[in-house]
Amino acid sequence: MFNKVEIEGALVDWNFWGNFDIDYIKREIDLSKFFVNEMVLVLYGIRRSGKSFIAYGYLKELIKKGLDEKETLILNFEDLRLSNLKINEVKKVFDIYLSLTNAKKPIVVLDEIQNIKNWELFVRYLVENKKLKVIVTGSSSKLLGKEISSSLSGRKISKEIFPLSFRELLRFKGINIKNNLDILKNKKSIVYCLNESLNFGFFPKVVLEEDKNKKTEILRNYLEDIIVKDVVLRYNIKKEKVLKDLVNYFVNNISNLINLRKISRIFNENFSLIQRYSFYLENTRFLFFLNKFSFKEKDKIRSLKKIYLNDIGFFNLLGKRYEENKKLENLVFSELLKRNHDEIYYYKTKNGKEIDFLVKERNKLELIEVCYEFDEEHKKKLIKAMKELNLKESLCISWDEEDEIEEKGFRIKLVPLWKWLLK
Repeated sequence: MFNKVEIEGALVDWNFWGNFDIDYIKREIDLSKFFVNEMVLVLYGIRRSGKSFIAYGYLKELIKKGLDEKETLILNFEDLRLSNLKINEVKKVFDIYLSLTNAKKPIVVLDEIQNIKNWELFVRYLVENKKLKVIVTGSSSKLLGKEISSSLSGRKISKEIFPLSFRELLRFKGINIKNNLDILKNKKSIVYCLNESLNFGFFPKVVLEEDKNKKTEILRNYLEDIIVKDVVLRYNIKKEKVLKDLVNYFVNNISNLINLRKISRIFNENFSLIQRYSFYLENTRFLFFLNKFSFKEKDKIRSLKKIYLNDIGFFNLLGKRYEENKKLENLVFSELLKRNHDEIYYYKTKNGKEIDFLVKERNKLELIEVCYEFDEEHKKKLIKAMKELNLKESLCISWDEEDEIEEKGFRIKLVPLWKWLLK
């Protein structure tokens, strides 16, 4: 039953004009540049990456700049007082908010709105009838950018939210990097944070937690939620053990080429089941499959895939601790995603040598090799790849080496990982 008193309590508890407030550490994401008139901004991504706090923080910044706090509305549909409402009752909640605040043209955050059936009807009402700016956030279990497209066809702009970048992680640790001098002054702390991030990853809550045992426990809970809530319950998985074994297999094979047919034989399971479970895990943004680069689209699709985790912290739970090179490689891949590189591939030379990444931006190609220590083998295969792709320069990211190597008209820039992460 719709209870007005409870609704008023929820509104007061979750809004800046009520009792709500947050200690917000600003991230390097400016939501204002994504807004277009009569469009919905959808924040999606792996759970616990900070979607809600980014939305709340955006409102708080606007209030600090002079926006009347009553011209903001947060509806958190994980609150039990709001989570079981029918779509027509959500409209009543909005009317109660207007009567409480006399707001004229509020900015609205709808947090975890996928808990409401037919929620897109309310979003359309706010955007089309009221001409309001609306931010929608949701867990990857029910609200991914791909899935919302049909619901709000032509009305939405999607922004994927990842765990912290390395620069953001340093800010969360109280280290603000503004120039090269700051980097030099803080190098010892920067390298310490890098080592810690290779073990525990970049989720905001994990980064802020000081106790290492608690960091691990938080990550374990996140992993369980992804497996159970985002996959098992969502897709009605019958073979939960197979799914968990597959997760373990993938985590222990980061940066390796994956053959799903071979895995199906290893697991003695139907290929279509392994293929489906792999798709589900990728759909939660827990992991990513990387294609080989080719100028022919069909060759990209048919190629064996390399596998990477969204956050290297999960490797700490299930992976082989001695795989330092692979951890560095996964970290670089995650950072490339956070830098909005849409076209990321691996490259294989004609003689079968593999280059970790090829990034394509419009018509520009960049080769990136990742290694703990640079050696002659890395140099040879990078030069070979540059010849094949008609490139004059490539990048090698190592642990702590910095140099420029020139040979036969080709240049390899050697950059320390910690410095590249701060570009």
